[in-house]
Amino acid sequence: MQINHSLRTAFGKVGSLYDKSRVTYPQQLIDDIIIYSKIKPNATILDVGCGSGQATLPFAERGYNTVGLDISKELLTIAKEKCSPFKKAKFKLSSFENAKFNKNSFDLITSGLAWHWVKPEGRYQKAHNILTDNGTLAFFWSYQQNGKSTIVKEVGKVLDKYGLKGAGPVGSRMKDYANFTYNELREKPLFSNIEKRKYSIPTPFSREKYIGLVLTYSWVLKLPQNEQKQLKEDLTRVLNRYQEPFIIPYKYVLILAKKRN
Repeated sequence: MQINHSLRTAFGKVGSLYDKSRVTYPQQLIDDIIIYSKIKPNATILDVGCGSGQATLPFAERGYNTVGLDISKELLTIAKEKCSPFKKAKFKLSSFENAKFNKNSFDLITSGLAWHWVKPEGRYQKAHNILTDNGTLAFFWSYQQNGKSTIVKEVGKVLDKYGLKGAGPVGSRMKDYANFTYNELREKPLFSNIEKRKYSIPTPFSREKYIGLVLTYSWVLKLPQNEQKQLKEDLTRVLNRYQEPFIIPYKYVLILAKKRN
């Protein structure tokens, strides 16, 4: 898939808003990763593109050795604070492409809403190299189901005026990334036991949080300031017609794979 990888640097500019507005991951999704991977209590986990720690924290809370990897110093600062009670949670400022790790370093590699930002050249070979024998990949994405919500449909029409069609929280791109990754892994001889799992979670939003979510998307952050302001006004007009909290139908897609030894 065609992805503008330069956009991945945008999130750190709005670190606090990003952390407040982004959704967390379902308990069942995290549990399924642990069950599928069969990781032991002393397992070491690499979270690629950890951002402000939304996916790092659930594993740190369970006592695993975790390494959160991100290119944003601002987001890592938030993630470190969030995970500060857990001494086995560590963080590294780097892209996945440039990070140096020894072979067989990790029992599990996770990536929430971030694997598509990793440049495709050699990423699966590197993941294979740094995973232990029978190690696990767990990549996951979320998106809003516009077919199940009038609000989501209306927001989608607004966003389509400003960005690439299908972009943003109500677009199809996150689903496309998940499907592309699933098919890509099935074609790779490096991994086996490829699985795709889906979770439907109704998620409440305030007007402020929903608009904040939209304003933290990479393509929105690259819009000129006057267009960002106009987009915010257009969204506010739409959302003012609905009573808070809005219940947004979220779909999460989890892709799992085992290292082929």
